[in-house]
Amino acid sequence: MGGRLRGNWLGQLGRALAAVWIGWAGGSAVIATAAPESFSPSPLPIPWEWVYDLQEKAQERQCTLVGLLRSQPLVAPDSHWQVYTRLNWVVTPSGGQLTSLLFAENTRSRSLQVLYQTSVAGGTPEDPLDFAVLLPMAWQEKTLLVKESSGWLQTDLSWDRAVIWPLPADSTEIPPVQIWDPPPALAYAELLGWDPEARGRVLFAVADSLGEMPRLVSVGSDGQVLLRAPAVPLPQTASSLEGWQPVMAEPLCHQSRFGVK
Repeated sequence: MGGRLRGNWLGQLGRALAAVWIGWAGGSAVIATAAPESFSPSPLPIPWEWVYDLQEKAQERQCTLVGLLRSQPLVAPDSHWQVYTRLNWVVTPSGGQLTSLLFAENTRSRSLQVLYQTSVAGGTPEDPLDFAVLLPMAWQEKTLLVKESSGWLQTDLSWDRAVIWPLPADSTEIPPVQIWDPPPALAYAELLGWDPEARGRVLFAVADSLGEMPRLVSVGSDGQVLLRAPAVPLPQTASSLEGWQPVMAEPLCHQSRFGVK
């Protein structure tokens, strides 16, 4: 099992490499004078072992299975809100789609809001994406940082976007999320967390080719890209169910493929 699991490094790009281009709103690159001392990867790993185990079961049972996992809530500093994500894994004997919903719950009224939903509509018509997941990372004062990670299940090719959500001023007006993209990169983009050198900015590691060491860059709402370090090694993050809890018991067989090819 362990040899099949996706890594967080560049890995095999395969036929999908030419199709990838990360959208970027614009902005000029600026060389920063100092590199950050450290960064904190998301403490919530994608549970790849659960993903592939369910895929095996769908192949063995020759039917469509639906798996649901919910992350542990990430409580806001004011304790009035907590945010969590739910993974929706629809898997057939020949493929699957892994998507996410981001929820915010008011801890006083218990009202629940859907903040954001991922889509696997990216890629190309011949080779659409098959996963897009949301991983809550950390609060910075009254602002939440969430990683949106998308890609293809059978390769290590993936890229991230930063999903930003400010706390509501009151319980009736729920602000929409903001999406911050990394600069264009052909092979790899990973969101690492808040930038410790500049409040209100986030760190990405990006690379253009299989053999290239990632560049560490800082991105903010202004679209300006700051180069923090020309090349940096990244830590490996193991697959784990830590921080996740099942929403349902053993998945049941479905006749419908729920739109999955």
